[in-house]
Amino acid sequence: MKGLKTLGAMLLAIALLAGATTATAGAAAYKHYVACGVSQNAKPAHKCPKGSKKGAFFKSLQGDVNYSVCVKFPTGKNICAKAQPATQGTLYVNKVTSNIPGKHRVTWFVEGKQVGSFVFKVTG
Repeated sequence: MKGLKTLGAMLLAIALLAGATTATAGAAAYKHYVACGVSQNAKPAHKCPKGSKKGAFFKSLQGDVNYSVCVKFPTGKNICAKAQPATQGTLYVNKVTSNIPGKHRVTWFVEGKQVGSFVFKVTG
């Protein structure tokens, strides 16, 4: 019985590692984040002041793609910018023009598949 438990634990560990590797490999194809600012030098942030500029950044690391970016606002409303072209290696920014206090979720899609999401909060 002890051998079966050990075997089961090993199989579970292998399955978890395989899943983590697959998720990491897909995530490595794109860089995406939200920042309190829209310049190329803006750093990722999870909290932005109400009156600040906010940007959703995207970079394709493995090829030219078309991406969509969607923002879900604290009100529940969802707005998307679809079919945004991205040349490999170039950092793009979509302005997020919300001053609504609360949690916002930004989600990026390539070829209809979600490739990332980022939650940030507008404060103040």
